[in-house]
Amino acid sequence: MLSEDEKQELRSLSRSSSVREEFRQLRMASRLGPEGPVNVDNLLSFLNTMARLSTVKAIPKTFFPYTIVRI
Repeated sequence: MLSEDEKQELRSLSRSSSVREEFRQLRMASRLGPEGPVNVDNLLSFLNTMARLSTVKAIPKTFFPYTIVRI
């Protein structure tokens, strides 16, 4: 059962055009797989959308500076 505050939050989110657009993009991406090369702009848009919708905090990654790199 949802509290009144949760219901109100869901109602306000449902009125948001940006949230509707993000869910539309997610629906389209789940139905249609990439048939050709992936557009970088669409990929970044999808990843940003997923990051905003995710409730899990990102794990900070440590940077290891390499002083000697041999190829």
